[in-house]
Amino acid sequence: MADIVSIARAIVEQMEAIVYPSGTGAASVTGRPTQIFRGWLTQDDYAGADCTLNRGVDFITVMDLQAGWRRIDEPLGRPWRQEVTIPATVSVTTEGNTATVALQADATPAGIVGMRIRSDGTTIPDRSVAAYAVQATDTATTIAAALAAQIPGATSSGSIVTVPGATDLSGAVGGYAPAVRTARRQQQLFQVTVWSASTQARDALGTALDNGMAFLDWLTDANGSTFQIESRGNWNNDAAQNSGIFMRPFRFICTYDTDVRENMAQMLFGTEVFSLPGGQTINTGDGPLLAVS
Repeated sequence: MADIVSIARAIVEQMEAIVYPSGTGAASVTGRPTQIFRGWLTQDDYAGADCTLNRGVDFITVMDLQAGWRRIDEPLGRPWRQEVTIPATVSVTTEGNTATVALQADATPAGIVGMRIRSDGTTIPDRSVAAYAVQATDTATTIAAALAAQIPGATSSGSIVTVPGATDLSGAVGGYAPAVRTARRQQQLFQVTVWSASTQARDALGTALDNGMAFLDWLTDANGSTFQIESRGNWNNDAAQNSGIFMRPFRFICTYDTDVRENMAQMLFGTEVFSLPGGQTINTGDGPLLAVS
């Protein structure tokens, strides 16, 4: 989820993309070396042994500003929003009282695999179900073994599960649907500051940033959260010119959500229970889940 750290880092990356359009291994847009980072300028950045202001290096700093936070309205009830479903890469085929597990070639194992068991009810309750959440390190053999371990009397050999107590088996697989909901929505004010020992370099770098951000309304942080970024102006600041420092601060307001994300599994089996007068109940659909794994 997004916070002031991930937002600041995303702004730093955007500044780097503007200043070094061909990558940091190539020249900057001004032709001068430029350091870009979160935080504020230090004494070492000004007068250190190398890569400093007084040695012709320019700086861009990114900081969140105190008292620059404001909570804004978010959706009532904090509803879940389902995103694109991640399909299962596992499959299961059945014949009689055996089931065969297979994995999609050249794909990371993923999904949920299960079996519905019909029986005479002696060893295994009729319509019982078994299910297993596939892990990325699984093979068809380990998945078959995990399913067999849940079912009384079942055995596995390689990718095949045999259930002696079953009169019939049917398989089911499902994927995951990532879902997100907004825990909190807020705005945070950030300051991006250009620092240089040269007014000409300060002006050139400041103009490049101003133009580079002119048509940008949205950025995405490393967590995949998209946030809105809006300019709140910039100005030249020569207050420290006696120390040979020239600044151009930019202000940006960022609107972003603090999100909660979960993977929701697709349903493989289902049971309905009907309550009748006299304390009677009727169960339809599938039976109990034998185990959880």
